[in-house]
Amino acid sequence: MKQYSVVGCVTASKYMGRFWANSKEEAIELAQKSDNNFVSLCHQCSDECEDPEIHEMVAEEVTN
Repeated sequence: MKQYSVVGCVTASKYMGRFWANSKEEAIELAQKSDNNFVSLCHQCSDECEDPEIHEMVAEEVTN
């Protein structure tokens, strides 16, 4: 029998804010360049998770 080390990929979402733009793509670009484009974890989670990063952003038009 062999021993294995297993890593789980954790996925979450983070609200990036509202951005005025001409398209969803432009809004995502603005979000990527914003000061809010980072991930921080609490002390306990930072002991359990390595290298948190945002790997995808999705934009939705605000109608109100």
